[in-house]
This record gives sequence, structure tokens and C-alpha cells, in this order.
Amino acid sequence: MQQFKILLFCFLMVPIGFTAQETDYSKDVKDYLEHNGTMKQYEYAYGQLMQMMESRYPKSEGNLKSWTFLEEHEVKAMEDIKNMLVPIYKEHFSHEDIKQMAAFYETETGVLLTTDRSKMTTVHKEELNSFYNTIVGQKIINKREALTKQISMASENWSRELYGISMGLFNNG
Repeated sequence: MQQFKILLFCFLMVPIGFTAQETDYSKDVKDYLEHNGTMKQYEYAYGQLMQMMESRYPKSEGNLKSWTFLEEHEVKAMEDIKNMLVPIYKEHFSHEDIKQMAAFYETETGVLLTTDRSKMTTVHKEELNSFYNTIVGQKIINKREALTKQISMASENWSRELYGISMGLFNNG
């Protein structure tokens, strides 16, 4: 029980040091992750965790504190995964690259790419191809395999931590 409390404290407090020193680069990566649809995927994953936990541990008076924690923890969990992804992007892309990538996802084509590809017209598809033919677009293509591997590892670690904390809340709470 004591180890769990120490682990929970570390999980909750360590990221404070990261966010207190947020740079423009970090902020721009985080904005990019919002615009390119990445964070929607993590929000969905958090929702799936909540559903799984509710099927195992239906809400009751006895576990109300655990449920309150999980419900209030989502914003922090999203910030945690962003903090895990920033160094991955920093390894592969310059600040200017990130700005160009974010700018693309703010265009109509970028928005449709993340929301409803079926609505993309021939013009949108041409704009997408033009973007991928830029230096930044080619960098994305060339780094896709390494990025996918690193992001997958970060995602697995994030999911494992969330699951462990969730189980600890209900089994030790």
C-alpha cells in the first residue's frame, strides 16, 4: 500500500517539473498533436479505459474516491502523453518543421484529413500530395517508421501506467 502511494505521488508530481519549463517548441508540438488528431486517439483510449474499469468496478459509494480521481485525471493524463511525445518529435523535427506541419493541419485539407477523408475533393488530395512533396513532407515520410516505433513505445508505457494506477486505485483504495 505504501509503495502504491509513493508511485502515485511520483506519477502525479514528476510531470509538474516538465510543464513548468515548457518551451515554445514544446508548446508548438503539443498544439500540433491537437490539430493532427493525435490527442483525439488518446482521449478515446482514456474513454475505453474508463469503460473497462466501470465494467469491472461499477461506481458505488465504496469506490467513489477512485472514480472521482479517474474522472478528474483525464486532463493530466493527456498532458502526460504530450510530454512523452515532445522529445520524440524533437529528435526528428526542427521547430520550423513543427510549425509547418501544424500550419498544414490547420488548412481545410488538414482538417478533412483528420475528420472525414471521404469529403476530400481532388483539390484537397492535390494539396495533400503537394505538402508531402515539400522538404517537411518528405521528412515525415522518411521518418514514419522510426516515429511509429517510438510513439508506439511511448503509448504503451502511457497505457500501462494508466492501467496500473487505475487497478491500484480500486484494489488498494
